[in-house]
Amino acid sequence: MEKIAGANGSTLIVSILLPLSYVSLVQLFDYNGTNRNEEKSIRKRFFGAILSNLASISITYYYLKDEVSSPFLEMGIRFDHIGEAISYPMTLGFSLYFGQFVMMYIDRTIHYYFDIDEWKRSFRSLQWIRDIIVGPITEEIAFRCCSAVLMNRCLGAKWTLFCAPLPFAISHFHHIFDDQRRGHSLAHSILQRTFQFCYTFVFGLFVTHLMLTTRHFIVPIVAHMICNSQGLPLYWAVGNYPNRRDRFILYISYTAGLLLCIYQLKSQHGMPTPNF
Repeated sequence: MEKIAGANGSTLIVSILLPLSYVSLVQLFDYNGTNRNEEKSIRKRFFGAILSNLASISITYYYLKDEVSSPFLEMGIRFDHIGEAISYPMTLGFSLYFGQFVMMYIDRTIHYYFDIDEWKRSFRSLQWIRDIIVGPITEEIAFRCCSAVLMNRCLGAKWTLFCAPLPFAISHFHHIFDDQRRGHSLAHSILQRTFQFCYTFVFGLFVTHLMLTTRHFIVPIVAHMICNSQGLPLYWAVGNYPNRRDRFILYISYTAGLLLCIYQLKSQHGMPTPNF
């Protein structure tokens, strides 16, 4: 979709402010909190994130209602093609992390994915619920369904693909305050969050592309859940394996998985049909 002539500067400003308001509300609800991983802080931040989503959806609806016939469809909030909306990002994620799964098989840790007790412990952990469920859902609604969609109407798809991930990536710098409350030095905090900025920007490119091409809110949410559960691909750790055969298998697995993921993105095979 190209730049929409009716979109104005205020729409662009709002699209930039929505991700920042998400972070601000999350921080505001946990004002004076000392540890973001404490259950009390996590619950407070849940309320801030949910309130931000309600506000973001309402504001985005207001800006879209006179421009499109269905603002919710424009935001990707739809429930058709559920199967493809789940399977498509899962296939992409499993391809991207194929080397990781092979690594877990070699390390004999992959069985944890099939351990019922491990799943029960996860669902009892507020940190896990935050990282794998609530965080991805609320962040993708604010950053992709609302911010990126409004920005796309002002800048067009190509510029949005680059610009939309910036507020999401920049927002991670607010963790510097959490780091310092936990005793880390300012220099250490800045270095750590700068690295996080870099890889979350790349991740933002990925999920923004998914949102703009599928216009289905479930797609970036599922992709975000998978990426949060796996973390960064451990390609750098392959060299630590003493067995040459294991290293060869892992290098091939990581490379093949990445190439397959790129192919799937280009071919869009299995992608839910965009509703625009």
